[in-house]
Amino acid sequence: MILTTNRHSGLLCLDFDHVNNVQTLFDRLLRDEYFETQLLFRSPSGDGLKWVISVDADPSEHTGFFTAVANYVYKTYGVTVDKSGCDIFRACFLPHDPDAYLNPAYNLSTG
Repeated sequence: MILTTNRHSGLLCLDFDHVNNVQTLFDRLLRDEYFETQLLFRSPSGDGLKWVISVDADPSEHTGFFTAVANYVYKTYGVTVDKSGCDIFRACFLPHDPDAYLNPAYNLSTG
């Protein structure tokens, strides 16, 4: 059985490889004035980041949103986004990053 959907997750994952100063970019992305960070973490290599942000898109608009955000990031932060993220079906694996940022809206603690 194959399940399909016409709905977009509402999330866009941007991948940054071989970043010169990972912590500086981490801090700057977290404070971005236009996009609300949902998840931000370092890659297993330690020299890259994955930035997950909210977008208001349907599947047919994913590539356009990706391109627009990638251009914004390049002009604002001077870093290139890995173009593989424009593939709406691309998986994003989560490494262990004890200093990852998770938006407080996802706090699942019951205490």
